[in-house]
Amino acid sequence: MRIAPAVHLSDPERQQLEQWAHGRRTPARLVLRAKILLLAAAGHDNHQIAAAVATSRQTVGLWRQRFVTQRVLGLAQDAPRGGRPPRHAGL
Repeated sequence: MRIAPAVHLSDPERQQLEQWAHGRRTPARLVLRAKILLLAAAGHDNHQIAAAVATSRQTVGLWRQRFVTQRVLGLAQDAPRGGRPPRHAGL
């Protein structure tokens, strides 16, 4: 079994995640990501976090890893999707 990377938050990062996790106008996907990271920083493992926020272990692992490599900015944007680029109608 692989060990999940440890999550350590600075005070400004923790404040931003708390704001997202409890914001009434924050998009749901950002609320989920913030809750995942706050629980990870509190020392919970991926199984516990997945059960607490009703998502998969893979999703928890993805966002934990993204945070470790890109910090808060990595949570605010989705990765580029594959597929054909959109076609724009000529003017």
